[in-house]
Amino acid sequence: MTAEQFFTNFPRSLDLYTTVEKAIKALGPFSMKVTKSQIAFLADKPFAYVWIPERYQRGNTAPLVLSLPLSFRDKTVLWKEVHQVRKSTYMHHKELWTAEDLDQKLMALLAHSYQEVRSGHA
Repeated sequence: MTAEQFFTNFPRSLDLYTTVEKAIKALGPFSMKVTKSQIAFLADKPFAYVWIPERYQRGNTAPLVLSLPLSFRDKTVLWKEVHQVRKSTYMHHKELWTAEDLDQKLMALLAHSYQEVRSGHA
């Protein structure tokens, strides 16, 4: 499945995805894995994920969610949810309603997640 196929019938989600993808491209080399449920961005290991809540939830949902695995629980961003998924990994979920939701704080954490994976500390 391609990224374009992933976003079939979800044009608002695709628009936000292009903003996220542009930010990720600026970080350095990466690969993508597209599944039915999400797109994972990898630099050997996953450092970010995007998914479409409307596929799984009813009601008023954000067009896109950006999920970041971090080695700490971040308190600088207003996260939708944060879950400790391993002893040293916290999965942070940020609803993206508009491109402005991908602000400087979130961009810095995205870069941090990328660097953790690239350096082998993730």
